[in-house]
Amino acid sequence: MPEYTNYDEYLENMGLILKEGASILCLSPESDATRPGPFCEERKTLVSANSVGALRSIIITGSKQFGMGTIGSILRIAGGEFSTLRAAQMIDAGKIEKGDIQGWLDLVKFDFKNWGYGILTTESIEDDKIVVRLDESMSSAGIPNLGKAVCYYEGGRITGGLSEVTGEKWQFVETNCWGIGDDFCKFEITKI
Repeated sequence: MPEYTNYDEYLENMGLILKEGASILCLSPESDATRPGPFCEERKTLVSANSVGALRSIIITGSKQFGMGTIGSILRIAGGEFSTLRAAQMIDAGKIEKGDIQGWLDLVKFDFKNWGYGILTTESIEDDKIVVRLDESMSSAGIPNLGKAVCYYEGGRITGGLSEVTGEKWQFVETNCWGIGDDFCKFEITKI
């Protein structure tokens, strides 16, 4: 993945813009990308400053109303679908090659940091297993011990695109999480 000196340079290279008064990336009108970009908002005045609070509210309230299994599946699918689109977009644009696991993880690391999802570190990559650590997770950093791991969205964001890049299905288990009393999150990602 190329090195960028600033975020605007990265966005320009990806064919994306940060619309004035918006907090979400949109495809640049000059982009020749064939796929739609991340979800674009058209709000003129308000900016999404409360995404962490909103996500945690969905996790906590949703798990009480529907159970953690249901809300976790919804968040995992949402993260995975977005991630699959992101990976396909980057493959189509020639930014990542099919089969490039390290390239995908580098992009996820960059996106997580710049989009405020957390700080991702790859601990190991083997043929059938990948271990990553996530510090400052958007879903869980600082929450009390809930007795359950909660970073389903982030796990989906990693594995959805990984499946797209490799052509193989991957799943994750969050082995460490603020939600179970840790001060970091860790995912074991394995081929299905």
